[in-house]
Amino acid sequence: MATLPRTTDSNLNETRSIGVISRFASLRTVPKSWIIIAVIFYCASLLTVGLLAGLVPRRIQYTNVFATPTRPPKTTETTEITETTSTTTKPSVCIDDECNPRLVSDLIVHSYELEYIYNDTTQTTVQGKVTIEFTLKQPTKQLIYHAQGFVRLEEPALYEDGVYRLVSTRKYIPNDYLSLYRTADDLFAPNQYRLVQQFVVQLTDTFTGFYQSTYQDKDETMGKLLAAKLRPINARKAFPCFDEPQLKAQFKIRIIHPQNTIALSNFPIIQETNQNNVIQTIFDDTFRMSTYIATWAILPDTYGKILDDPEEPQVTVWARREPTEKNQTAFALEIAMNSITFYEEYFSVSEALPLKIDILAINNFASVAMESSGLISFREDRITYNEKTMSTYQKLQVANIVAHEIGHSWFGNYVTCKWWDDLWFSEAMVSWLCRKPLDINYPDWNIEVQALTDDVILAMWEDAKPSSHAIVVKNVTGVSEILDYLDLLTYTKGVSVLRMLEYIATRDKFRSGLQNYLMINAFDVGDLNMFYDQLLNNTNGTQFMKSWLEEPNYPLLHVQLNVENGDTKLTFTQSRFILSNALNSSHLDKNYRWKIHIKCILGGNSSDFDTNNRTGDIIDFILEKEQDTENLPGTSYSWIKCNQNFQGFHVTQYSFPTTTWQSFTSVIETQPTFFSIEDKVNLMQDTFLLAYKGLIDYAEPLRIIRSLTKIHMTEYVHWRTFQWHWDTLAELIDYLPDTLTKFRDFAIQQVLANDVTLDYILSPDVDDNHNEKLVKGILFTLLCRMNHPDAIERASGLFKSIPIAHFNNSDVAIG
Repeated sequence: MATLPRTTDSNLNETRSIGVISRFASLRTVPKSWIIIAVIFYCASLLTVGLLAGLVPRRIQYTNVFATPTRPPKTTETTEITETTSTTTKPSVCIDDECNPRLVSDLIVHSYELEYIYNDTTQTTVQGKVTIEFTLKQPTKQLIYHAQGFVRLEEPALYEDGVYRLVSTRKYIPNDYLSLYRTADDLFAPNQYRLVQQFVVQLTDTFTGFYQSTYQDKDETMGKLLAAKLRPINARKAFPCFDEPQLKAQFKIRIIHPQNTIALSNFPIIQETNQNNVIQTIFDDTFRMSTYIATWAILPDTYGKILDDPEEPQVTVWARREPTEKNQTAFALEIAMNSITFYEEYFSVSEALPLKIDILAINNFASVAMESSGLISFREDRITYNEKTMSTYQKLQVANIVAHEIGHSWFGNYVTCKWWDDLWFSEAMVSWLCRKPLDINYPDWNIEVQALTDDVILAMWEDAKPSSHAIVVKNVTGVSEILDYLDLLTYTKGVSVLRMLEYIATRDKFRSGLQNYLMINAFDVGDLNMFYDQLLNNTNGTQFMKSWLEEPNYPLLHVQLNVENGDTKLTFTQSRFILSNALNSSHLDKNYRWKIHIKCILGGNSSDFDTNNRTGDIIDFILEKEQDTENLPGTSYSWIKCNQNFQGFHVTQYSFPTTTWQSFTSVIETQPTFFSIEDKVNLMQDTFLLAYKGLIDYAEPLRIIRSLTKIHMTEYVHWRTFQWHWDTLAELIDYLPDTLTKFRDFAIQQVLANDVTLDYILSPDVDDNHNEKLVKGILFTLLCRMNHPDAIERASGLFKSIPIAHFNNSDVAIG
């Protein structure tokens, strides 16, 4: 699922102020201007003013009402009835297993049979019925499952091996539990069970559970659709169930709906009958799925659709008629088809997909998307692409989110996490892997390296605060608390760590490890430790990953290079990196040690101070303790560059015999292609973070930026890294008037270096590639944010040229 998680802003303001303002006096001696990123989002593809699409989902508050169960429904089956007494304990007080936020482990769920009756489009409720087939492996006093917020919930009918058992029912609201009891001393024996329960669902506009969504189509006609969004713990709102990810089962879904409507679900339709002005649609039985993967929708038959060639799986994109007829969903269909082709070959698994995939655009949606198998829902503005009004970056976002959700067919649906605290893995894994089909099909996008600016840099900023948290937080058992930790930091750091793992293991071994993981755990839940252990040869994979997953923050790696008697000695020392020592970090373990993959290249010659000697040794090992040394006899290197290709999640500080960071600028200017694109991002990132903490002067990141400008910095990730850090500092510089002018001047000088002009930046060139369009957008944004008078004037003129009608209808062209 792609969400827009909350940003962890704890201590943000104090972090940005402490230890920085006192050091800005040094900026008066070196021309350093600090930039504030994009207040104006420039549509780089059109080179006109961009329009912010409402990308942030509305915040929703809602109250769940749990109805008191009525008497159980009559049954026509032969029953053997044993009377039991009802329990009257308060629903806020737990008894026995109800106190555990996890269900009993000795349970196998075989299938759910779901039926929904929606006879009239004016209905605000839907009648439902669920039949659950399951096996108890051990005797238990309570039979517990989930249900939440139903208008009416009938008492369940329970059958043990086909024999009806009368049970007492109680609820424990804090865990959304329904508990079934027999007599005071009678246990539910290990056996086959069938539970049948009828219920009524309120169709709300909360966009979770089973909900309704209204929209306005062309000619201002109003429409309504019904849909289900069950992740992560919302299946219990749509039907009573064992709502935990490891309890996978087959789903058999039947929907009765009005004429002139269409029903969709995870698997293809196998039967459709018309009777009494309603349609009964029966869907094929699914493969084993977690409850949150189940889904369905009821659409008006006027809803637009486009589909690919009738191959398997057939992909159909459903959206309102207006964007469909204007061909604005074609790009999403293209990305989906290309992604499926790539993933099937990359994983060597095709059975993860149903015979069809429906992509459903919903005008109002609680998150960006939901990856339910066979029926993937998206917020409409994230999969419709209008080349006349949307930027290159927005096009990239559409591609990224579609490839991401298709990737969940393998990670999340086909193989699922054992428990919610492993949910980060499927999200982070597909966030990393979804770049691969785009990189294959659109190589000029250079999409893989953008993980640095999309994920790594953001994660390192958030994770450098004492208030940060681990990806996997131990000693947390409540589901809601676990889900609270699945935020922006968890996902971006998760991508960063998995990217690092692939780099260490190598691409081929990482891929084969993924293939084995999927093959062994097909249609089941996965063992992450097994996956980690097969990847690394020189250290225990589980322990390596544990050091990164179960501890907040990340290491500061200090690398000292000394040359004595013609020999080079390297000393590597790790400690915890926190943005400011003034922040309270007393609760953190000062002796914690990460397992750091050290990969460095040495160069230069200390005897003649030649920094351009590039034929150096490669250092490659795992640092598991506080300090380690490497001796290189018969060598006299003058510099070392670690964290090769920015594969690691740490900051590196260097100490050389003579110059330090100047050694890198010399190599950049004399050998522009020696350091990789990623290495140059790494040098910017390290110097900005070290300067922010006060370990080096701000002159160092400025030198790196100037050197990159001298060699005609043209890569999007370089400009985006500069822009990101400049924006961060700009929030402080606005309050330092003596520094503000120099701050602005420096950024403007970098943008307009090498004969770049405002006319060039704003000129729409059909020959511009993807990277050039993105860069032009950033350059114009920087000029406007730095209050460049000509850029402000041009931006104002472009904004005024937008037709008023565009603000009521985004399809109206803006130029």
